[in-house]
Amino acid sequence: MEELIDVIVIGGGISGLCAAKLLALEHGVSVVILEARNRVGGRTNTLEDPKFKYVDLGGAYVGPTQNRILRVAKELGIETYKVYSQGSVVELLDGRRRLFSGDLSSWNPLAMLDYYNMIRTLDKMGEEIPLDEPWKARKALEWDSMTVKEFFDKKCWTNYIKKRMIQIYNDAMAAEPEDMSLLYYLWYLKTGDGVLRVAAIEDAGQERKFIGGSQQISNRLKDRLGDRVILNSPVCHLHQDADHVVVTCENGKKYQAKFVISAMPQALLNSVSFDPPLPPLKNQLIQRIPMGSVIKTVTFYKKAFWREKGLNGVLISDSSPAYVTVDDTKPDGSYPAIMSFIIGSQARYWCSKTQEERKKAQCEQYAKVFDSDEALHPYHYVDKNWPAEKYSGGCYVSIMPCGVITRFGKALREPIGRVHFAGTETATIWSGYMDGAVQAGERAAREVLYAMGKIGAEEIHQLEPPSQEVPPVPCQLTTFQSWLPTVPVFLTTVTAIAALMGDKIYPSPSQPLTLQV
Repeated sequence: MEELIDVIVIGGGISGLCAAKLLALEHGVSVVILEARNRVGGRTNTLEDPKFKYVDLGGAYVGPTQNRILRVAKELGIETYKVYSQGSVVELLDGRRRLFSGDLSSWNPLAMLDYYNMIRTLDKMGEEIPLDEPWKARKALEWDSMTVKEFFDKKCWTNYIKKRMIQIYNDAMAAEPEDMSLLYYLWYLKTGDGVLRVAAIEDAGQERKFIGGSQQISNRLKDRLGDRVILNSPVCHLHQDADHVVVTCENGKKYQAKFVISAMPQALLNSVSFDPPLPPLKNQLIQRIPMGSVIKTVTFYKKAFWREKGLNGVLISDSSPAYVTVDDTKPDGSYPAIMSFIIGSQARYWCSKTQEERKKAQCEQYAKVFDSDEALHPYHYVDKNWPAEKYSGGCYVSIMPCGVITRFGKALREPIGRVHFAGTETATIWSGYMDGAVQAGERAAREVLYAMGKIGAEEIHQLEPPSQEVPPVPCQLTTFQSWLPTVPVFLTTVTAIAALMGDKIYPSPSQPLTLQV
């Protein structure tokens, strides 16, 4: 058995490495990082190849208010660039192809009122939810008993906006709306500063990427941490005593430390045996939080034919295989490419197909939606089947069905003796993103530092100053959009005006009709 050290970090993704960096490099604590894979980076994964230079097949996007990951990137000398977003969006819903710029493809006033009301409603409901204890929200039990789908069915007045809200949800969560608690979705949106900040590109969470790829962050942290990082070391057992923890790897090696930080996805904690066993709430929690389902694809072309057509490469779709695409061309215009997410039920269907079958289907979809036969002839294609990843189990993040967060949520980040928990799932800011991974890792590290008597309790949770390189800008509805009436108020007003003018009155409905607009 190895000699006793201060802290063992399980997981060499961004969260675990940021925890180790704070402990070892900033506070002089002895640390070992045990990573199951033959690489660091976790759910970030950058491939390098002369055919395309580099490509991100895992977490990649960053934007304003994601100040922690921007700070770490700056420390490591990694710069960002803006994702291409000039031109029209292609929308394919219900088999109808439409081009648009702005918020919506439909100019129907009822659809616009419905859309802005849904954004207002989701954000307003989120205001009632404490970020650190969402189960304490005034309506927590009510919202946790309703699925996202049930909420959209109840609140959306137009069929078009219901489909758009489902598309926004799918893109954010990589899951189906019937699979998730409304309370968890509201909380998740709030951690990302609201619906528009989570869903949009410009001034939002998908505005930028890292030049050279996001896995550089983990690679450069590994370089700084040196031989503290041990690869190919999946953990299978934790034995905790009063004064130390023994961690056993599948290869039989044992390590002992005063504290442990687990930065692996909590949905995978079932693969580790604990002695003594996990507390009942924690044990029940990790059986109820499956990972999202997503396959990320990148298709490379000789030229960016979509730009020549005035398109920005963004697709919003409800058809197979991809629900969303984004231009993935390098910042200097080289290696033209389109990235797609195959999400939820589509990911579960396509994950059992061959890569060649996925490529063919993806190119055929591009030819249709971008109206170009050039889409059928890529010069290269890569994808990442995240549901097949043993040490991730899916992407982007764990999801919570109805009843989980109110009954078991408090066990998510609560330490168990000498074992503390990191990982983006445990973040309260930008959960599910790289920024959340940094916050969670540093918070867990400071919990350990407090337990070691090196810092005060008031230092565990720290605010992050705004990034100077990517300053925060407003990403919210305009004053005009915020004051627009709801669909029922609009219909009631129109009916009243018609009555005053002597027209025949039709009673306005009291429940959404899912109008076909």
